[in-house]
Formats: sequence, C-alpha cells, structure tokens
Amino acid sequence: MKEVIYKTYQTKQQEFSASALKLKSRYTFLSWIRVLLFVGAIIGIIVFADQKNGAAMLITSAVAIIGYLALLKTHANLRSELKLTQALEQINGDEIKRLNNDLSGFEDGKKFYSVKHPYHEDLDVFGRHSLFQLINRTSTFLGEKVLASWLGHASSSNDVLQRQAAVKELSPDLAFRQNFEAYGKANSDSSVNHQPLLNWLKQEASLKNPLLLKLLMVVMPLAMVATIALSTLDIVQTGVPVLIGMANAMVLGSLFNRIQKISKQTEDGYKSLSAMRYHIEMIEKTEFSSEKLKALKSKVVHDNVHASKIIKELQLILDNFQSRMNVIYIIFDLLLLLDLFWYLKAVNWKQKNRTDITSWFDTIGELDALVSIAGFSYSNPSFNFPSISDDHFSINAKALGHPLINGENRVTNDFDFNGEGGICLITGSNMSGKSTFLRTVGVNCILGLMGAPVCASEMTVSPLRVFTSMRSQDDLEENVSSFYAELKRLKHLLSYIDGKTPVLFMIDEVLKGTNSKDRHKGALALIKQLNAAYAFGFVSTHDIELGTITNELKGVKNYSFNSQIVGDEIKFDYTLTPGICRSFNATKLMQKMGIEIPE
Repeated sequence: MKEVIYKTYQTKQQEFSASALKLKSRYTFLSWIRVLLFVGAIIGIIVFADQKNGAAMLITSAVAIIGYLALLKTHANLRSELKLTQALEQINGDEIKRLNNDLSGFEDGKKFYSVKHPYHEDLDVFGRHSLFQLINRTSTFLGEKVLASWLGHASSSNDVLQRQAAVKELSPDLAFRQNFEAYGKANSDSSVNHQPLLNWLKQEASLKNPLLLKLLMVVMPLAMVATIALSTLDIVQTGVPVLIGMANAMVLGSLFNRIQKISKQTEDGYKSLSAMRYHIEMIEKTEFSSEKLKALKSKVVHDNVHASKIIKELQLILDNFQSRMNVIYIIFDLLLLLDLFWYLKAVNWKQKNRTDITSWFDTIGELDALVSIAGFSYSNPSFNFPSISDDHFSINAKALGHPLINGENRVTNDFDFNGEGGICLITGSNMSGKSTFLRTVGVNCILGLMGAPVCASEMTVSPLRVFTSMRSQDDLEENVSSFYAELKRLKHLLSYIDGKTPVLFMIDEVLKGTNSKDRHKGALALIKQLNAAYAFGFVSTHDIELGTITNELKGVKNYSFNSQIVGDEIKFDYTLTPGICRSFNATKLMQKMGIEIPE
C-alpha cells in the first residue's frame, strides 16, 4: 500500500513539475509581449506626433493602455497559477521525503516549545526529527498554531471522535487536501507577524462626526471635478479648484494619523487574506458529511452570507491602503478624497463583519490542522485510529511502534495496561529499548488524543494527560545539577496530578544522579506515593531490587527488555517481556569501548 502512495506522489510531482515549466515559459513570453507593446506604443506616438496626427496618437494610446491592462491581468493570473502549481509540486516532493523518513528542512515548531511543558522535551514533539515535522502540513499561521496546541494538550473524548471522523473523510480526498495546502503556501507568508492584523480586525470601529465625513465624501469630489471642468471653460477662475484642493488636503490631513495606523497594522498580514479567501471558497463549494466539517462550514456559510466575497472586499480596501504612496494615487487622493472613501469603507466593513471574521479565522485554522492530520493519515496507511475508552486508566495496544522510526527498522510490541495507581516497573540492559518504549507509548497517546491515527494495528486509550521525566540535564546558568533538575521535575509531576483527569507518567532511569543506596530508597518512596495517586505509568530503572516491590503493592508489575551476548556481539530484540531483567551487558559494552575489565 505504501508503495502505491509513493508512486502517486511521485507521479503528481512529475506532472506538476512539467506544468510549472510550461507556465513559466508562457509567463516569460507575456513579459516580453508587454515590453514590446510598451515600446511599440511609444514609437507609434512619436511617429504620429511628428506627423501631427492627433487622432492616430489618441487611438494608439487608447489601444496600448487597454492592451497593456489586459496583458497585466493575464500576467497576474498566470503568476498565481504558476505559484499554485509550484506549491503543488513542492507538496508532493515533501510527502516523498516524509515517506523516506527524511524530515530535514521542514518547519520544526520550536517557537511553540516550552521547557516547562509536561512532555515537549522528552517526546520530541518539536525540534529536529520531531512529531511536529512528521504531521505538520499546515499552510497558514492559524493552522500551525492549532496543530501545535493539539499536540500539546489532550482533548475530550467527544472532540477526539469528531476529529477522527473529519480526518477519515478528508484523508482520501487528495485533490481537496493538496489544493487547500497549495493555496496557503502560494498566497501567504508564515514568517510574517500576523498579530497586528488580527488585533486591528478585533478592534471596534467607530466614526467621529460620521454624517459630516459622509457629506464631505460626496460634496468635495463633486465640487472639485465640477470646478475643474468649469475653469477649463473659463466660467470660473482657476483659483477655485485650487482652494477646493487645499480644503481636500485639510480633510485628508485630519485623517492622516488614523489611516497611517491602519496601514501600519495591516501592511504585512493582509496578504494572507488571499489564502483565506481561496480556502473559504473551497469550503463554500464542498459538501461535507462528518459532523465536525459541517459545523466548520456553517461558520462561513449561513444566512446567505458569502464569506469569500466579504474577504475579497476587505482585500480591496487594504490593498488601497497599501497603495497610498503611489504618485498617481496621491494625485487622485487630492482630487477625489480617496483616503476618506477607503477609510469609510473600512469602518463600515468592520462594523458589519468584525465578529464574523474572527470566527472565519478560527475555522480556517481548525480545518488547516485537520487537513494536516488527514495528510499524515493518508501517507501512513498502516496506522490506525484508536478507540477511546470510557474507563479511566486504560491503554491497550497491538503492534505498537514509534512513528518517528523508519518502518523498516521499527520494532513493535503488544501492551495492555490499566488500573488507577498502576505502575509498570521496567528493567533492562543498556541500549535494550526501555527509553524508546516509554516514548513510543507517550507519542501514540498524544497522537490518539489529538484525533490522529496511531502507529499500531489496534489501540484503545482512555482520556488522560501525559507527563514525562526522562531528559533531566544540568543547567550551568542556574547552577542546577542533573539530579536536582530531576527532583524538580518529579515535584512538578506530583503537583500535576490533580485528581480530576488521569495522568500517565513516564519516568526514565529514576533518580539516576545519586548513589545506589539513596536511589533505591528514594525510588521506593516515590513508587509508593505514585501508587496511591490518581495516576498510572512507567518507571524504568537499572535497580532490579525495586522489582520486589510487586510483592507488597497492588498494581505494580515488572517488565523488562533483554539482550543476548553471542560471542563478541551484543544482540537486542527490543521486545517487552514480563518479569525482571535477567541479562546485563554493561561489562561487555565497556570492553568493546577499550576498557580493560579483569575476568
């Protein structure tokens, strides 16, 4: 199945690459036609001027202007089509990279990373070769934020099931998903700070002296045009339109700061409105069947509202605010009060649509995240959606593997774990797979509880919150040792267990930074405390004596990862086995590193 998907992406990439080459050729050809038209018109006007043929000059100018504008529009449309095709080519190329387990070059989501988060650091959620890079196909700053939020917070059972249904519907619709992503990539810039635009959109819009401004908008341009026409006929003095122009300048001056502020707030983010409009048009034209997608569509299509047209109107308004420094605009602004016209349009637009557009932004962000998960699902046909259990403290999985490990090298395990206070005590030899298994369980719980498929043939998981303590490190700046850093992390875990939502904890190499006697004593106390808490989870250790605690605490079970020494080689099967580890390899590893160990 994966080979078929690989071939699909490869074929599409080649098709879009060929189309892009043709479009680029046409684009270059039209550029030369525009240049030739301009040069030809100039030559024609000069020739006819020399012949004193005014009519021919006028016709040549008119034809050149009309032709140039037509070519300009065609050129712009061709540029948009080229950008879209190039985006589609890139999308399919990126999918091939992911299938090859190559995540280099993808956005790593580090801006969403928090060192204090319950599991960001330990489960490779963000950063190099991360879960975010594997899943993220978002093409808007809105979708990126939503996806990062879902990766960082478990959702309710109802939300998870609704997202699953939406993803299942979107996953096979390759054309819809890739076009949605391509429109975003071709028409927005994720590096731009969009927050000023969002802030402006959320601000209430009001006018001081609205009737006066509207009256000036009608009267002053009419007076200017009329007096210019009358002055050319010598009916009024030329000073009259000059005086009206000065009055117009005063009106524009009174608005300057307000318009400049709008222009500044929207100068970067407004370009993303193109992607938003295309996305909304796609939503308007598509019939959905899942409850979640229908609900999202209802936010942009209701009461005869055509959101895409409303967004296009806003684009036009903000485009003109960004064109104010153009010389031609300035001339017409003095004549017709263009700034006042567009300012009134902006205020009127916000008064009617401010509430709706906030909802539209949220809709696009959520759909973008769902499309992203659907792409992840499509590219991993062996992954499956988990069942969400009504029972608390439950994880059951078959052929559970780590999604960030190449499928050819991935080792899977069956696992069944349930019960409040339950603890899986995992012992094992060095490099046998203890830490990877903990991360495998944690990562798949994150995936399952955000609405994504998991790397397993079957899985059932109950609503829970994940907390990890695995990569405690020294902090020289704060003068904190790795042992003290681990203690702080464990303190965070104990305060994180609030008795409301079950917590799944994963503690790797518990209290590894202290001597064996203190480690055993402290680990024993911690396990007893966690056994009585509203939580369940894993504790990995090299201290096999801890395994005896199963005799006195209910719900504590021993599991292990083992290795075999065959000749001079250490062999691992990375298989989870019931019971305490009975095979150790530290001595052999040290010998292989050149350390002379006496027999």
